[in-house]
Amino acid sequence: MKNLAYIFMIFGAVFLPLTAAADEPNEYMVNLESLNDSGVTGTAWITVTDGKYLTVEIEATGFEAGKLHPQHIHGLQKPPAKNSTCPTPEADADGDGIVSVGEGLPYYGPIILPLMPFDLVEDDGSLSYYATFTIRPNEFQPLHKRTVVLHGLTIDGTYVPSTPVACGEIFEVE
Repeated sequence: MKNLAYIFMIFGAVFLPLTAAADEPNEYMVNLESLNDSGVTGTAWITVTDGKYLTVEIEATGFEAGKLHPQHIHGLQKPPAKNSTCPTPEADADGDGIVSVGEGLPYYGPIILPLMPFDLVEDDGSLSYYATFTIRPNEFQPLHKRTVVLHGLTIDGTYVPSTPVACGEIFEVE
């Protein structure tokens, strides 16, 4: 009986943390502000649950109707992760009046998660996006050092799906 109590103590210590309530989800928010005078604005909410599920919800308006508007989480490379930011008009290095995706890269970094599928925007120019991704633990951490960038703009009569139209820095909701 003494051995059984010892085994229970050992396994109890091992199993208690495993059977405890799941980690509280980490909540993040993004205020998406217009880039390149696109008029696109919105809000994104990101939730990380149990360190392995990343849910993204985006509500935005001002898009060109009937077009695909790619959206991504961008981030500067690590280690250590640097703060990803949104470019200002001064990022327009070639002076053409448009901050291209390449001109924005030094600010927000490369794509670290394409938010697929990219759906067609509604006739009223609005986008409602919702998706959950399975990720490796801490894969995109620290998430509060990343940005969400929305893309797609007609320039001189040609639709350019890579042109950034809105950007927002991710911040943790406490």
